[in-house]
Amino acid sequence: MMDPSTASVSYQQMAEKWELPLALMGGTPAMLSHEARFLPRHPAENERVYRERVKRSVLRNYFRKCVQRITGRVFAEDFAISDDMPEILKEYLTDVDLMGRSLGSFARDWFVDALTCGISYAYVDYPAKDTGGRPYAVHLKAEQIIAADYDEKGGKPELDAIRVQEMITEKAGFTEKQVPHIRHITREGWSLYRRGERGHWQLIQEGEHSLKAIPLVALYTNRTGFMTANPPLEDLAYLNLEHFQIRSDQRNALNVASFPILAASGYDPEIDGPIEVGPNKVLTTSDTDGRYYYVESTGAALEAGARELQELEKAIHQFGMQLEFGGRVETATGQILEAGEAASPIGQFAKNVEEAVNLMIGWMARWQGIKTRGAVTLPFRMTGREGRSINDILSLYEAGLIDAAAARQEVRLHGGLLPS
Repeated sequence: MMDPSTASVSYQQMAEKWELPLALMGGTPAMLSHEARFLPRHPAENERVYRERVKRSVLRNYFRKCVQRITGRVFAEDFAISDDMPEILKEYLTDVDLMGRSLGSFARDWFVDALTCGISYAYVDYPAKDTGGRPYAVHLKAEQIIAADYDEKGGKPELDAIRVQEMITEKAGFTEKQVPHIRHITREGWSLYRRGERGHWQLIQEGEHSLKAIPLVALYTNRTGFMTANPPLEDLAYLNLEHFQIRSDQRNALNVASFPILAASGYDPEIDGPIEVGPNKVLTTSDTDGRYYYVESTGAALEAGARELQELEKAIHQFGMQLEFGGRVETATGQILEAGEAASPIGQFAKNVEEAVNLMIGWMARWQGIKTRGAVTLPFRMTGREGRSINDILSLYEAGLIDAAAARQEVRLHGGLLPS
């Protein structure tokens, strides 16, 4: 039997790019779980010293903070529902996944995964239609869709089949375990495979559906093709990784430099005996020119490392500002805000979310045979002057997004001063 868990080439290529962003979203434990992948061992570093350094390493999670900030901006306001949307669809949106989540809450989680990986999915299911069921959305993360087959009909690609990897909890008495499953969905129906104890896959369930289509919606944040994307914050992820690695080295160097090393010249262990250091102890040597002294680091390397971390942190902050305000804009304050709204990648993210959510609602309506489905809109506005700090203004200037005159004008409006 063929292995249904075999991932497509495009999935493997995308998954390689997701590894770092997903680890950063998992925080320090996730980064450390990759050990040498993200925190490599130095050539002359022995195993014990390396393990100690890993234990002391802590991630400053600028990547996750940026994801949270962008998500907060995109979902600063709730969805607005058009008046022509049928009441039954409005009701569905109050509990869009049959797990108590409203449309806003569901879409927010959907977007976080898409922002991390570049793509994420919502599958509109309708079980037990003949027993009074209702359509509902299932969030499928980027790493779950391991293959997607499609045909281009009339120049428009349409899905023929997808394979979804799932971890299903199985209970035996008071114990439970996570067992891998693969769900194969086609236009006509679905099949569910379970991996057994010896790694063999068995078909355990199958069925048909009446839609004759695959009700899957992809939310893109950095599309490269149909059902393919790259993480939009990939550059930020590598900056954060560099910061994590340098800070690990810096913390280890600080730990070593904090303890001066006792050194001796003219000391003969056979004549002078073992060295004992402490109160009421006297150090002597058999050599009349012998001496004991402490060797301490000058701190130059630590200062250089600290400067490098500061430069990285500045670059990370500027990356976020460029995402927020887009490309180079005019210098007048009013024009900065207007052009920033038009060019802001975050504004485009909001449009992508709105489009994907409406496609999802369209599948719900199609399951129910509803012709008029209405629409939702996701209002998005650039943060005004009141939401911007003086540090943000300086970052805009340093990133080349505004000139010196505009920066001084903005700072004055904040009640601050900028040297001329």
